[in-house]
Amino acid sequence: MDIPPDFVAKTLAGFCVCYFKNTTHDPEAPPHYHITVPISDDSSLLLCIITSQIENKAWYYHKTQESAESCLVLVDKGNLSFLKKASVIDCNQPMLIHKNKFGKIIDPDNKFEVVSRSIPKEIKEKIVKAIKASPIVKPFIKKLIRYP
Repeated sequence: MDIPPDFVAKTLAGFCVCYFKNTTHDPEAPPHYHITVPISDDSSLLLCIITSQIENKAWYYHKTQESAESCLVLVDKGNLSFLKKASVIDCNQPMLIHKNKFGKIIDPDNKFEVVSRSIPKEIKEKIVKAIKASPIVKPFIKKLIRYP
């Protein structure tokens, strides 16, 4: 039995990784891992996408806002065992979404799964530091972060 994503969203707290196809992204884009970042608003989630398109992300930020390039957090199977290849967590474009709306961004035709609730401390610290250092992230989002 599949548990509805809206219900699962209510159980998400702290850092955890979910795998799903985001309906707000390009319809041709595959499902991605998304990491939740703890925030002070318990009714919402802050999501950062994890993508294996390292070169594309780095090039994009290099061309559009070079200082944002350093806010990509490199991860691989050594940090997050479920990854199949080296990837980046894009900390420049965190998505703030109300938990009640979480189910609306999940494509129901694709798999949804909470992959991990155990994220290494060093990765958590890098994510928080990158979001707070990002020249793109709005100040009110930076202030919402609750870690540690």
